[in-house]
Amino acid sequence: MHKISFLRVLALSAAVFCLCAVNDTASAAAALNTADFIAACSADENVTGDPGFEEVKVTPKAYCECVAGEFAKNKLSQADVDMLTKMHKDDISDEDAENYPTLEDLMNANESYEDSCKASLGLPVEEEDDLEEMPMEEDMFPPGEEEAPAEDNGSPPE
Repeated sequence: MHKISFLRVLALSAAVFCLCAVNDTASAAAALNTADFIAACSADENVTGDPGFEEVKVTPKAYCECVAGEFAKNKLSQADVDMLTKMHKDDISDEDAENYPTLEDLMNANESYEDSCKASLGLPVEEEDDLEEMPMEEDMFPPGEEEAPAEDNGSPPE
């Protein structure tokens, strides 16, 4: 008989613990303030200038709300959200970058949230094409830059 009572108490305790854990997760998500992020994202020219919005009739605000929804799912902190807000305002200082050791990871994660939302909303997802990694042809130079002589020994021209 004591064994049955013990099991009931144990089961009840587990149920209460699970309910509390779910409630804490919901509270944490509800506590995350994304209004400033959504406003900054919706006003960002990098977002609003995307021609994909016109093609599928999605507003930048709807897209930004989708991205903000990913924050709670991925358990971002309010500091993370605030840093992404600064990113959209183009307001990240050198000091911010130095004092935020996971900034690069956050930016990479944000790209995946954006890609996920683009895919779910039917927007075109950009392919990775890092220009830095593309080899330049010999006759290809950025505008205003001319080819340096092949062998320059540092002496004045003759």
